[in-house]
Amino acid sequence: MQGLLAFFLFAVAVGGLVLAVAGLRWLQVDARLGARIDGQAERAGSAVGRSRSAPRLPQIFSARGRDRSEIEQKLRSAGYFEPSALDAFVWLRLAAAVAVAVTTMLTCWAITGSFAKGMFPTFALTGLTYIGAKYVLYMRANGREQVLTSEFPFLLDLMMMMLESGVSLDQCFRGIARDERVAVPNHSRLVAMLVEDLDRGQDYQVAFDRWATRVGVQGSRELAALFRQSLFQGMELVPALREFIREFSQRRVARAREQIGKITVRMVVLMLVFFMPALFIVLAGPPVAAILDTLRSTGR
Repeated sequence: MQGLLAFFLFAVAVGGLVLAVAGLRWLQVDARLGARIDGQAERAGSAVGRSRSAPRLPQIFSARGRDRSEIEQKLRSAGYFEPSALDAFVWLRLAAAVAVAVTTMLTCWAITGSFAKGMFPTFALTGLTYIGAKYVLYMRANGREQVLTSEFPFLLDLMMMMLESGVSLDQCFRGIARDERVAVPNHSRLVAMLVEDLDRGQDYQVAFDRWATRVGVQGSRELAALFRQSLFQGMELVPALREFIREFSQRRVARAREQIGKITVRMVVLMLVFFMPALFIVLAGPPVAAILDTLRSTGR
């Protein structure tokens, strides 16, 4: 009876939390509507843009300081450039932690019949989920960086062929964004965003800086500076592109060697875990059995 009462109170608390979050959401919607009616939407445009997809969290749950800067950097590296990406990540991390806490607590109550016995695993799994969300983001950012780095030689090869055929740099970007989505699918999307910035009237320097920030790979800012020098100073672009192609190709080879080294280490661990015990049994089994038989016969 007490367990059912505790479960009912817990369900009521969770329902109250959900209603409170929904109420905050509707309050912010009402505040945005009031700001638009009063003509204040332009002045509060950045705050409204951040809260358009997710309401603002309390200060205790929001990312601050070094944690905030790391999350923002990794979100950009992972390909999330929206202004509300940080708030969305914080909300998702908190929601995952709460879901794991509720699931663990209900599982412990179903097994042991008491919420008190499940407090330690609940707090442990909740903390691991909250911390692990950032590591998942790091893995996503590293995976995207590897994909973009592996596509860079193909992108630069395409650009070099177009430039050698007499196409200008601006037309080269537009051709890649329009026709090369199969060869370089990830870079073509970023180049398309660069073309959109240029079509909106942005300066080439600003557009190239934004492109390098979106790419977020080592060497992208140097490549953007090379494009600027080619446009404004008439620098020869094809020889420099050959050097960049050689550099990114060497990075691919180095990453492949690194992966081979990791596979070798994993195979050694697998051999130690699975093969060595069986090998010890095969080699040491007959002598040990003979010694045991000798001791038994001597005892008799």
